[in-house]
Amino acid sequence: ITQDYNPIKGTGISVATFGIAKELSKLGCEVTFASYEAPEESNDQKVQGVSVVKLRTLDDLKKAISAADIVINVLSFSAMFKPFAVTVGLICESLKVSYIPWIHTTLQNSKFNNVVGINDYVQQTALYLTTEMLKGSSCPKIIAVSKAVKDSIVKLGIDPEKVMVIYNGLDIEKVLKDVKEIKEKTIDVICVQRLSAEKGNVLTMAVLANLKRIVPNFKGVIVGEGGEKDLMLSLIKVFGLENNVKIISNVINGELTKKIACSKAFLSTSLTESFGLAVAESMLIGTPVVVPNIEGPDELTESGECGFVYECGDTVNPAKILGNIILGSNKGPLDLMVEEAMKKAQKEFDVKKQAQLFFSC
Repeated sequence: ITQDYNPIKGTGISVATFGIAKELSKLGCEVTFASYEAPEESNDQKVQGVSVVKLRTLDDLKKAISAADIVINVLSFSAMFKPFAVTVGLICESLKVSYIPWIHTTLQNSKFNNVVGINDYVQQTALYLTTEMLKGSSCPKIIAVSKAVKDSIVKLGIDPEKVMVIYNGLDIEKVLKDVKEIKEKTIDVICVQRLSAEKGNVLTMAVLANLKRIVPNFKGVIVGEGGEKDLMLSLIKVFGLENNVKIISNVINGELTKKIACSKAFLSTSLTESFGLAVAESMLIGTPVVVPNIEGPDELTESGECGFVYECGDTVNPAKILGNIILGSNKGPLDLMVEEAMKKAQKEFDVKKQAQLFFSC
C-alpha cells in the first residue's frame, strides 16, 4: 500500500487505510505500507503486523513496488495526493505490476484545490493524468470508499464494472470496548474536522452562534487542526462563544471516540465529504449526527434515516436540531434513529468485513 501521508498519524484517511492494512495482515497477507511521511523509527519495523517503510528516494519506491504482488495506491482528488499516486501507477505500468487505486475523495473535493494555489488548467491536467492511470492496462480494479466516489470515477469515463465500493472500516470491537464505561454526556455538541476551507469552519461557528440563542450555556468541542485555526479562534471571540466552545488540536483515536461518546450530538458543516469516518464512528457509538446533504454523510445516514440531514450551507436549521437534541425534545423518535444508526454502522462499516472485500479485487 502506498500513500503520501503518514499512515499512522491518526487522521481520517490514515485511520481508514492503516485499519484495513492491519486486517489484511491478520488474514495472512504480508502487507508493506510505503510512505515518504512515515516516521523514522518505524522504518524496517512492523507496526501492528504491518511493515511500515519510509521512502526517501524514487528508487526506494521502485524497489517497494517491484517486491509486491499487488500495489494499492491511495489516491485523493485533492491537490496533495494526486502526483504521488499517479507516479506509483506509472511505475507499476512500467514494471508490469498490478495496481489497484484506492480513491478516498470525490471530484467535489478537487474544487477546493484553488485554495492551495492549484488553478483550473493545472487541475484539468492532473485529472487527465489520473484518468489515464485509472485506465491503465495493469489496473484491474479501482476501490471507491463510497457510492459518491464511484460516481465521480465513472464521470471520468471509467467503466463502472471496474469500480468496487468498499467503505472505510471501523474496528467495531475496539471502539465499543473503548466507550463501554462512558455513561455521562458532558459535551453538548462535538465537531471533528480538519480546520481547512472545505470543512466549512465558518459555517460551524455560525451554527454554534445560532445554537447559543437556543441553549445559552451549551458546551461544545471542536477537534481538529489546520490553517484556519486562528480564524476559528477569532470567530469564537466575535460570536461571544469563549465560554461555550473549546478547540482541541490533537486527540489520539481511542480518546477521540470517548469524546464522541461523551457528546449529546455530532455536528458536521463540511462542504465536501466523500465518506466521513467521524460520522460513521458517531453512528456506531450512539451519538446522533447532524450532517449536511452532501456526498458521504447523506449516503451514510441514508438521507436522514440514521441521522439528521440539513441543506448544506444552512446555519439555522442545524442549530434548531442541535437545540432539540440537547434539550431532550422528541426523545422517542431520536432513540429509534440512533438505534438504526448503530445497526447500520455495525453491519456495513465493520473493518473485518471491508478487509475481506479486498480479496474480491
